[in-house]
Amino acid sequence: SDDVVVEVDREKIKQVLLNLVKNGIEATPPGGEIVVSTRVQELLVEVEVTDTGEGISEEIKKRIFLPFFTTKEQGTGLGLCISKRIIEDHPGCSFQLDSEEGKGTVATIGFRRSKR
Repeated sequence: SDDVVVEVDREKIKQVLLNLVKNGIEATPPGGEIVVSTRVQELLVEVEVTDTGEGISEEIKKRIFLPFFTTKEQGTGLGLCISKRIIEDHPGCSFQLDSEEGKGTVATIGFRRSKR
C-alpha cells in the first residue's frame, strides 16, 4: 500500500506545528510566505515549516533552544525549547532549525516511519 504511517502523540505534534507556524507568522513581514511541506523517504517522513521572515542572527541561534530565552515582548521563551523536546522524545525523530539572517527560517522535523 502507499500509506505512510508515523506513530506520534497527535496532540503534542499539533502543538509543535502550531508553534512553528505561529513563529513564522510573527517573524514574517506582510507579503511574506509561510510554507508547510512534507517529503517522504524510505525510513523517514520530513515536515518542513519555512518562512521568508527576518531570520535568526548567529548570536541568537546559540541560545534559541534555552528555556525562557525569548526575543519577543510577550514571549515565554518556551516554544522552541518544548517543541524540540517533544520531537526528540519520539524515538527516531529529529528537530532541526536552519536560519539565515534576512532570508528566513526552515524548521525540519524528521519522523521515523512505522513498519506497518
